[in-house]
Amino acid sequence: MTIRREDEQLYRDAAKQIDNKLNKYRSYYPDFSPARHWAMAALELAFENISMKDRNNTAPYQEKLKELTKEIEKQISNRE
Repeated sequence: MTIRREDEQLYRDAAKQIDNKLNKYRSYYPDFSPARHWAMAALELAFENISMKDRNNTAPYQEKLKELTKEIEKQISNRE
């Protein structure tokens, strides 16, 4: 895997996040296999990723802002 220098810190932070999740599941479920710990960590990280993407979807707000801007401009032009 080749990592660009400007992305190196992001990859280090991502690796740290993976280690933290794995350690959490290892301590919660010491009898589970390493493969199961990895699966749980991967699922949790994927869930967080999708949740953040949904949270950052601003398209509905942008459309509403366009509508409001048009309405404001209409009201301003009616007063002039």
